[in-house]
Amino acid sequence: MKPVILIGPDDGFNPMFQAPHAIISGRYTQCVKEAGGIPVTAFDVTCAAEYAAMADGLLLTGGVSDIHAGNYGEIYKDRMGGPGHPLNELRDDMDFALLKAFMALGKPVFGIGRGIQILNVAQGGSLYMDLLKDGGREHDGKNHPILAEPGTFADCYGQEEVVSQHHQGIKELGRDLKVCAHSPDGLIEAVEHTSLPVFAVQWHPEQSQSPADQKLFQRLISLCKGGNR
Repeated sequence: MKPVILIGPDDGFNPMFQAPHAIISGRYTQCVKEAGGIPVTAFDVTCAAEYAAMADGLLLTGGVSDIHAGNYGEIYKDRMGGPGHPLNELRDDMDFALLKAFMALGKPVFGIGRGIQILNVAQGGSLYMDLLKDGGREHDGKNHPILAEPGTFADCYGQEEVVSQHHQGIKELGRDLKVCAHSPDGLIEAVEHTSLPVFAVQWHPEQSQSPADQKLFQRLISLCKGGNR
């Protein structure tokens, strides 16, 4: 049977029915299907342990919401949140709960965009609240190549540019994570866990879907089938 990949959704509000709803880009499900997996969606944070027991792997997706600074021991500042990057503590709770449950079972996890930030914070790391103001870097809509560490999963990339759509990023690296790629300006762009089948990228492979991008989803499916890290 094909591996079942649980996808963490974003959430929003349906004005027609005056009720919350889950949002997920069809590009994520397309990439999972084309890599050989069966995409399913998480809906209830209280079912995190059951989701982890049911699914073979987890895909933590991107999104516009900032991760609340309290999750990495800092104080909320006015440059967080706002119309462009709202806070969403419900989503924070879902992503952290799913990640914890899958890591506890040693199951594969692939984080994209916001997903790499969730992984880093969960491992005790911190984030730049605003890359431009705090880190002097502009990555929101500024595509760029990456500089991969030889022998890591990211070294399938050559000189092609990756899709960059984020205004936060890794500041202090979390425990048990190793850096697999940087951007040309020095920002951490890819990491993996030192002992678990867990990896993540800051760029958006589901957007460009280049051959190198596709290999990342194929890696997730391979790990779910017991492939080597």
